[in-house]
Amino acid sequence: MQGRVINLNGGVYQVDLTDGKTIFVKARGKLRSIKTTAVNEKAISKKEEIVTIKLSPKVGDIVLIENAMISQILPRQNSIIRPDIANVDQILLVFAAKEPDFSFYLLDLFIANILKQKIKPLITITKIDKLSLNELNDLQKQLKTYEKLGYEVLYVNSLTKEGLDAVSKHLASKVTVLSGQTGAGKSTLINALIPGFELQTQGISYALGRGKHTTRQTTLYKYAGGYIGDTPGFSKLDILGIEKKELSSLFVEFSNYNCQFRDCLHQKNAKGCGIYQAYLAEEILPSRYESYLKMLELISNKEKK
Repeated sequence: MQGRVINLNGGVYQVDLTDGKTIFVKARGKLRSIKTTAVNEKAISKKEEIVTIKLSPKVGDIVLIENAMISQILPRQNSIIRPDIANVDQILLVFAAKEPDFSFYLLDLFIANILKQKIKPLITITKIDKLSLNELNDLQKQLKTYEKLGYEVLYVNSLTKEGLDAVSKHLASKVTVLSGQTGAGKSTLINALIPGFELQTQGISYALGRGKHTTRQTTLYKYAGGYIGDTPGFSKLDILGIEKKELSSLFVEFSNYNCQFRDCLHQKNAKGCGIYQAYLAEEILPSRYESYLKMLELISNKEKK
């Protein structure tokens, strides 16, 4: 039998079979180990390196079942560490317009990590009812830059279901993972998309200025011929396997400008740097360039350790 792993809990895998049935199974202990290029989570630098991993099933895997046990994992389309899931078509980045406050740096950090995995990001802004009309117009104006870069930006009020039709259209027949800003309402959005579906949700912790994330594990739910996944929220997102020399390639607009030196890192006052000059001329969104510099510093500090 063949199916997709949709949940993992205590070594027990929930699998949706191709015939429509759902079963609970364990994995054989002799699934082979493989050598692959991956981020070594134990390393301080968080660089990619050749590591030997046990090919344990993860949520999203397509697996073969024999004698009520997972006997084989079919080749993965992709595999993500955070969230820990495989075979994803797209990631729906959920960010609140307010409560918690919108963060362009956090958005850029998520996009960089997603592009590193060669997965398509979709940006969804929730809680638009928390903004005045002028505030919403200002935010939409700033996010127009992301639309020009080729990223879809959707606006949603999960409580009134405003904007849900557009979101639903993008999720049809796709394996989509919801991720993004903690407290932005990912579970609430799923509740709105699937009538009658209830996930545990909590309000915002005002004392901490962030949400109390209640999702403890990654789970896929059937939706519109595909799946949507709710993943644990992150109060802190790290740079995963991105090196200094490749960071600029994850800021797609940077490719429009040339630098005098091939090893240019595009820092402020860099000699002959076309990207820095574009920033000065406001041809590049200032917050995007500042996000790049902040990530570059983060990677540099890790390398020094």
